[in-house]
Amino acid sequence: MSGALAQLDGAIDARRPSPAKGRPERLDVGLRLQPREAAPRQTEAARFVSAAVGGLPPGDPRIWAHSMQHLVLATLRDGGCRNIADVSGQVLHEDAVVAARDRLEHIGVRPGDVVLIKAKNDVNGAAALLGAWLQGCAVCPVDPSAPASVHDLIAHHSGARAVVDSAGCVSLAEGAGASRRSRIRIGRPTGVDLGLIIFTSGSSGVPKGVMLTHGNVMSALRAISSFLEIGRDDKIFCVPPMFLDYGLYQVLFSMFTGCRLVLASGVTSPLKILALIEQAQPTILPVVPALASGLATVLNTFNQTIESLRTISNTGGHLAPATITAMSRSFPNARIFPMYGLTETKRALYLPPQLVAQKAGSVGGPMPGLDARVVVRDEAGTLAEAKAGEVGELYLRGSSVMQGYHSADSGAGARLVPGRYRDDVWLATGDLFERDEDGCLYFRGRSKSLIKQKGYCIYPRDLEAVAEGLHDVASAIVVGRDEADGDESAILFAILRGRGDEAHQDDVRARIRAKLHKSLQPKIIHFLTEWPPSPVGKIDLGALKQLARQL
Repeated sequence: MSGALAQLDGAIDARRPSPAKGRPERLDVGLRLQPREAAPRQTEAARFVSAAVGGLPPGDPRIWAHSMQHLVLATLRDGGCRNIADVSGQVLHEDAVVAARDRLEHIGVRPGDVVLIKAKNDVNGAAALLGAWLQGCAVCPVDPSAPASVHDLIAHHSGARAVVDSAGCVSLAEGAGASRRSRIRIGRPTGVDLGLIIFTSGSSGVPKGVMLTHGNVMSALRAISSFLEIGRDDKIFCVPPMFLDYGLYQVLFSMFTGCRLVLASGVTSPLKILALIEQAQPTILPVVPALASGLATVLNTFNQTIESLRTISNTGGHLAPATITAMSRSFPNARIFPMYGLTETKRALYLPPQLVAQKAGSVGGPMPGLDARVVVRDEAGTLAEAKAGEVGELYLRGSSVMQGYHSADSGAGARLVPGRYRDDVWLATGDLFERDEDGCLYFRGRSKSLIKQKGYCIYPRDLEAVAEGLHDVASAIVVGRDEADGDESAILFAILRGRGDEAHQDDVRARIRAKLHKSLQPKIIHFLTEWPPSPVGKIDLGALKQLARQL
């Protein structure tokens, strides 16, 4: 037994009788949160109850795990912590996870409490997360570089009991002593207990705390790892930060499947990222559109390829067909999965790689465990499923749909629509989609980003698709601008391939306008050399809207 597991065994159940002399010690990392005196004799029923509370079933945890606590325990049992490393060469060890749990227990953190974790993309951040789940807590990861006022606000809204800083130091959250409500104490978490609170990046409004149960997370893990076909032989290279669900789930994938994981902390330059990828030789690369475009541009410029990758997934925005084409050249052995996801369900839609050429621009259909419908309101206000080719709001239903927003106001970007019974709930995403005759779905923009220009409805994604249909345009984004007369205007930003002189820009502007009816043409077409990045690596739409007001 490793030192970490021995420590865990002793700390959790110090009164367990020693094994008989000559009998091999049984590895038991089950949580006994309220140790009991060992009875000299146990009935069959008592042994069953003890095993159910304190033991782990044999076999693959992907079959029996119902919570992240189960997942961490199985990872400790099987030595899977050492599959997780960071680019500095540090490897996650079992004793670091156990120590993180012990620090929480020492200050009085109980199962079911919320723990705010300032998580960096390194093994220390991973240890803090796993330690909190090992203690049976709900984890709320936050950006460690955010101002203290933001941390305090999130701690207040999430009801956090404790805070773990980026060095692993633990403290009680301000007001934690008075925040704990009277309730039945949780002995160990089940699938219905709160396991994760993710505060959204706020791309559609004010950030809000998305509440996810252990069951929500486990459902998403099973679905995504199955259609991405993640296996023990894979290695994930993770650039997205762990305080966002996209980065956090890469850690969970490693525990769930047994694959290796390399965490990249604080690296934003495409050149540096490519050098690290070349060194690590991963098989799976999760990207956001800005990162994908940057990596492909560098590789194509230097006429280089990376052949170790077999899977590329995306979230955080639309992956333009031109970007997919460029990535296919840069990563010739990789299957590219265009996807649509939102924190409220983790991932929602995906397009199988074999359909990418046939269904350019589509994000496919729902992942396992989810139902997806495009919905419109008729003249009487009744909800009905949209016809093929008709734009409507995307509704999602299934086992990975969130429980709601933590301390949210009524301005939430998405909303839950109750059905016939408790779990019969639809998530109205606030995002606009269109389906084709085959049922494949196409993102058309956010309902709040719909632009009414001179009385005409303009869906940003439609204009972006027209611009990206030109070989000269690498990617495009359309934002709305309020005019002094009360009208709205569409402003199109684009990044060009190759030369970007004024004559070339004028030619591209003319060709874009030639493809659009006059009433649907953007008021301004403006070219950039790169997209403004947000602190989490996405494209900063707020910066684009501010630039649009200055044009």
